[in-house]
Amino acid sequence: MFFTQLLPVFLLAGLGALLVRLPWLRASWHAGVTELTARFLVPCLLFTSAWRTGIPPSLSWKVLCAFYLPLGLLFLAARWMAKRGGDGAATALAATYSNTVFVGVPVLVQVLGDDSLQFAYPVIAFHSLFCFTLYHLNEEAAPQGWLKPVLNTLRNPIVAALLLGLALNLARIGLPAPLLRALDMLGGAALPCALLSLGASVAALKPGRWSATFAIVLAKLVLLPLGVTVLSVFVFDLPMAAAMVLVVLASCPVGINAAFVVKPGGQGAQRVNSAILLSSLLCAATMPAWLWALRQL
Repeated sequence: MFFTQLLPVFLLAGLGALLVRLPWLRASWHAGVTELTARFLVPCLLFTSAWRTGIPPSLSWKVLCAFYLPLGLLFLAARWMAKRGGDGAATALAATYSNTVFVGVPVLVQVLGDDSLQFAYPVIAFHSLFCFTLYHLNEEAAPQGWLKPVLNTLRNPIVAALLLGLALNLARIGLPAPLLRALDMLGGAALPCALLSLGASVAALKPGRWSATFAIVLAKLVLLPLGVTVLSVFVFDLPMAAAMVLVVLASCPVGINAAFVVKPGGQGAQRVNSAILLSSLLCAATMPAWLWALRQL
């Protein structure tokens, strides 16, 4: 059932991987679609969703703790285990940073519906801020410290759109109907464009050392969702709707933005790229498995 619901997601990503290898489009299409999607289309979708639904009354600090406590602990564990290789921060980032926007949002909308996004807002809004700050704090001899990455993340269009939508909702400020329809049309294009861009990005990656990559992907697709499941269901006793959203976000493949954050050219960058590629392929099996497991609880 879940695989059937997710099949359109994987088909569109596969189409993006195919288009980037065929001479039908200009070579620059991928970069343009990716930038348009990340900086404009997805922010429009998240802004209108946040404005309509706001923060649900049932949402509490437990939601953030159920997601970020396992993530933080796994980051530190991966950092410690990979410390000898000199690329511990990059390995830890790959083991914990999820592709919440280009994979998580389309999957949530496709499988759980638009209403599920209300539980995803806090995670998506702080996800890059949390993970990238951890990376820069643990990076060996980080040249620019952690303040600049934090400020850059706060200026991210996705984060800004979410915060603005929630603020307008709390202030009960309405939007003109023509503007809202235009934003909805733009938001409707966000998910297919995000999946096409994802497929094209993954197809351009090159595999590296598979032994180390498998360990990273195991942590990302199995250990992190497992930790989120335990805290969501058995510790904090969250509503199943919220727990499923958190587990879907935790079980997403490694976020492509991680490749742009780590130092280029080193072993850490190669591991991150390989983890993005392998996790993007394997999540076609692991994500339906996690959704099925949650339904059995």
